[in-house]
Amino acid sequence: MNALVGTRLGPYEIVAPIGVGGMGEVYRAHDTRLGRDVAIKVLPRTLANDPDALARFEREARAVAALNHPNILALHDIGTEGGIAHAVMELLEGETLRKRLDSGPIPPRKALEWAVQLALGLAAAHDRGIVHRDLKPENVFLTHDGRLKILDFGVARRSQSQTDVDRNVTTKTEPGVFIGTPAYASPEQVLGEPATPRSDLFAFGVVLYELLTGTNPFRHATVAETMTAILRADPPPLVGAVHGVPPAALRVIDHCLEKQPSERPSSAGDVAMFLDASGNTSVDGAPAWVAADPGASARRLKLKLLAVSCGLLIAVVAATWGYLHTMSDRTVNAALEKDLARAQALVTQVQAWRLERLQLTARLVASFPDLKALFEATDAATIRDFLVTYQQRNPGTPSLVALGPSGTPLGRTDTAETAGTSGADGWLAALAAKQGEPAVVYVGGRSYHAAAAAAEAGEKLFGYIVAAVPVDQEFARAVSLATGDETVLLSDRSVLASTFTGGQAPWTSLEQWRKQGGRTDRASMISVGARRFAAREVPLTEDPAVSAVIAKSRDDALEPFRGVQSGLVVIGLLVAAAALLASLWLSRAVSV
Repeated sequence: MNALVGTRLGPYEIVAPIGVGGMGEVYRAHDTRLGRDVAIKVLPRTLANDPDALARFEREARAVAALNHPNILALHDIGTEGGIAHAVMELLEGETLRKRLDSGPIPPRKALEWAVQLALGLAAAHDRGIVHRDLKPENVFLTHDGRLKILDFGVARRSQSQTDVDRNVTTKTEPGVFIGTPAYASPEQVLGEPATPRSDLFAFGVVLYELLTGTNPFRHATVAETMTAILRADPPPLVGAVHGVPPAALRVIDHCLEKQPSERPSSAGDVAMFLDASGNTSVDGAPAWVAADPGASARRLKLKLLAVSCGLLIAVVAATWGYLHTMSDRTVNAALEKDLARAQALVTQVQAWRLERLQLTARLVASFPDLKALFEATDAATIRDFLVTYQQRNPGTPSLVALGPSGTPLGRTDTAETAGTSGADGWLAALAAKQGEPAVVYVGGRSYHAAAAAAEAGEKLFGYIVAAVPVDQEFARAVSLATGDETVLLSDRSVLASTFTGGQAPWTSLEQWRKQGGRTDRASMISVGARRFAAREVPLTEDPAVSAVIAKSRDDALEPFRGVQSGLVVIGLLVAAAALLASLWLSRAVSV
């Protein structure tokens, strides 16, 4: 690597070698134009004459250069000098996450802080249609000031050997060819299927699991064993293995490690929000009574029972059982009320984040330079083609509708999400009723989260762009993931979605929920089949009326008390029997 030290690549003076990157050698260099130190990655000479490698090097460099995020390594420049292809990046001072993990697991609070940064970096890349495909501790860098940076986006290291579980297998991207690092690859990557943003979320879950435990949940001695574990085995449970991690954060990790991509969180932005929200709860996330030691009460009661007769002992046990039965109801009700109030705030956060994303999308599309000409042509097919193309180039983009200045539909994406909106001209009127703010609207027979942005040229308005997603099962799952509770989305007309087993909702509409005593200001105790729940309504919008009803199992909350009550009864009966036998023995001794 010292061959280039002292030479120049354009305005960059090579100062010293740093190491070997994902697809080349990395050097410290000095930018003589701007007077700053930078890092330069040079394509290896073994690949310098490979047209495919050169094309990939430049294509991926340009893609990453389009990203501007504090948690992604910034790329300043690319070029070729004297037949040497190179990429110029910001120079980082610190260490990789792999080197940091060599010292053992990371404290939970710090691990979650880094995980939020990592998820935000992934979200920024995914929003631009870029999938990392090889996320692992070696490709994550920690700077001295605590900033986390993602490295080597979309560039896998070439290697023909598969003897090392943590070695990249190939860089090709044809269907059916494995890409990435086996111990961090998603099940679909192991099967040779194309990687998606949710593939990165699987790798994210593996990295966060390793941060908390110090071990990879799927790594085995060979590549074959590792891939088999990824496809078939569940990771060792984190509950009980790590301490000081909020239960909500553990649920996020479990969801990221689901085998089916559709069962993982819908986006890295969701994951960042959920982890950040979970970090604002108490360390154990449980009411104080759950942590109480029921054995202490049992021991004190046993000492008292030993001092009284068998009859008095049974009376004390019965009184204690009745008291706990009454107090458990009061304590559980108070704890559920508090938990539902916190869940209500999380539901509001989930909706606000979703509406913010829609507003940003609408503004980005409305600011597209060629949009004016498309609107003036008023050719619905041409406008639709533009919207569909934009959606395909930017994965995760919601449904888009183009409207004329008066609200007349000019074109829309025709996907399953917009079924039922054909011919609907109520978007502008619905959003105008919300004073132009992102909101829940009712258009074409469905409720949507929607936002509109004006498409203007100078002071001339030539139309609007609406970004919308249905208020449906995906939103219900997002709310349930954030709160850890069952969720039912209701309108004044029908059930929009439900996370209850089988998708069956206990109510058919908001009207029925409210007739059964449902409230927004406090929890209502309800029964669903043989199960009991505490439920509370969280209004999402008043016009049209759409609400989320969150339900927390009351039976699960009472379970610790049932154990204490049963234990006291058994102990009391045993001690009573012992006292009776002792009395009989003493009576016999006295009579003798």
